[in-house]
Amino acid sequence: MFIEDKIVIQATRELVWQVTIDVESWPLWSPVMEKVARKDSGDFKAGSSALIKQKLLPETRWVVDELTPNKSFSWQAKALGIEMDATHILIPDDSGAISILRMEMQGWIIQLFGPVVKKLVARAIKEENWGLKNYCESL
Repeated sequence: MFIEDKIVIQATRELVWQVTIDVESWPLWSPVMEKVARKDSGDFKAGSSALIKQKLLPETRWVVDELTPNKSFSWQAKALGIEMDATHILIPDDSGAISILRMEMQGWIIQLFGPVVKKLVARAIKEENWGLKNYCESL
């Protein structure tokens, strides 16, 4: 299952990137995040990980597998029989930056409850992108 959301943010890509990689601050601006705790220190990079508690999900460890500074990062997690791969992409735009959030999921729960899961996840990533936009544009 693949889900994607795009939004234009009227702020510099560098600012949006700094907010994006400061994962522990996500609960300040994302309505779907309850708690985020980095499990490492220093620069956010490939291999970095965080425990994330989101609405309707158990606390889950996410591990960064790819990161290109000021452009994108992806990370992976497993929870409730679902393998998840989330990607955060920033593209320069005349208005500032375009934020693209992508989620790929697979597993037995997806096979059984795909349409319901897709609707919930699509709503969550849309809310996350709107939260990022509103927060960055307020700085």
